[in-house]
Amino acid sequence: PLALAMLDWVFGNKGKTRKAGKRPSYDTAKEIAAHGSVEERCDLASHEDLEPELLYYLTADDAPEVRRRLACNDGTPLQADRVLADDLDTGVRCELVRKIGRLVPGLGEAGTERLTALAIEILEVLAKDHLPRVRAIVAEEIKLVSNVPRDLVRGLARDVEEIVAAPILEYSPLLNAQDLLDIIAEGLGGGALQAVARRQDLEEPVANAVAGEGDVAAIKDLLGNASARIGEEALDVIATVAAGEAELHADMVNRDAMPLRIVRRIAGFVSAALLDTLIARSAVPDETASELRRAVRQRIDRDDFAEDIGPDPEARAKALFAEGSLDGDAVTAAIKAKDDAFVRHALILLSGLQPKVVARMLNAGSAKAATALCWKGGLDMAVAVALQESLGRIKPETMITPGASGAFPLPDDELDWFVDYFSG
Repeated sequence: PLALAMLDWVFGNKGKTRKAGKRPSYDTAKEIAAHGSVEERCDLASHEDLEPELLYYLTADDAPEVRRRLACNDGTPLQADRVLADDLDTGVRCELVRKIGRLVPGLGEAGTERLTALAIEILEVLAKDHLPRVRAIVAEEIKLVSNVPRDLVRGLARDVEEIVAAPILEYSPLLNAQDLLDIIAEGLGGGALQAVARRQDLEEPVANAVAGEGDVAAIKDLLGNASARIGEEALDVIATVAAGEAELHADMVNRDAMPLRIVRRIAGFVSAALLDTLIARSAVPDETASELRRAVRQRIDRDDFAEDIGPDPEARAKALFAEGSLDGDAVTAAIKAKDDAFVRHALILLSGLQPKVVARMLNAGSAKAATALCWKGGLDMAVAVALQESLGRIKPETMITPGASGAFPLPDDELDWFVDYFSG
């Protein structure tokens, strides 16, 4: 039984020799351990049925090759493994993690309380290793199990290295929706955010949080996750980002049963070919489908797709910024033309804020956030009102309107606080 095999590991495996070759006698083994060549000591460290005290003795061997063999050996007693967890050689620690990973699924079985405590102690040591490579192996080994401490998993999920955090964020059953929301709120991006987006059966609040970060790669993974529950709130945010990111168009269109309101938004920027797919997958009524097709034809007739707006909104924004022409008039004109991608890039350049911060402020559904973003970019309240109505998606009753003489109705310190809040 697994429990008995694991208890053998605590004290050293006895009576089993998986390694080819006959184990030397006790006296010969003692002599090899003390005075044998590196090759002889490596061979000795590979015997699973060697006396536990000799295996423990080899943890202090000068040759890292010997200690690596020891770390791989299923017969090495767990007390010796605890010593190896602090070994200075990276290879030793990596091999040790892989070995423990093979036994983790059986932790907690009846009669293995001591093993569980010692094995968890080793995992906790290695999960805090100074090298990302070691921590990454820990994460990979325990990403699917549910019988390790939640605090251990939460710590790995917050690791600064994506190769450590990503496997836990994508797979660990010990992370709940609130854990994921907290981690995203603390600041998450790149491969780690993409890992959350790929998580099976992703709950709607978490999908909203992923979309709210405005990360194109994470949104792409989210749209490709058939099991993710993506509600209208997230779809609204995604549609805003996708308007200026052609690589997201097909992914949006290929989501099943898109709400009609969202279908109308998507139809405002996708190609005619993708519109047909969108109509078919979302079961759009015939009358509405005809209306959407007419609108697309009108856009084509107006040449709204490329020549008028241009193929690269970021390049256009940077060119105007370089020549000092990126101002309120340029942003307002882009808002009226529904050139959302240009507007986003213009706000990034004018405000000096990170793209992620601008995306958060635009996607927050907050009149104050949109207004503070315009203020930070040196734009006036007229632009702030237009931004609230368009990309900000602010309801008319909650919009912020100009103060006396068209000035910002909020004091500078309050506007600055909103900028700091979304930058945190």
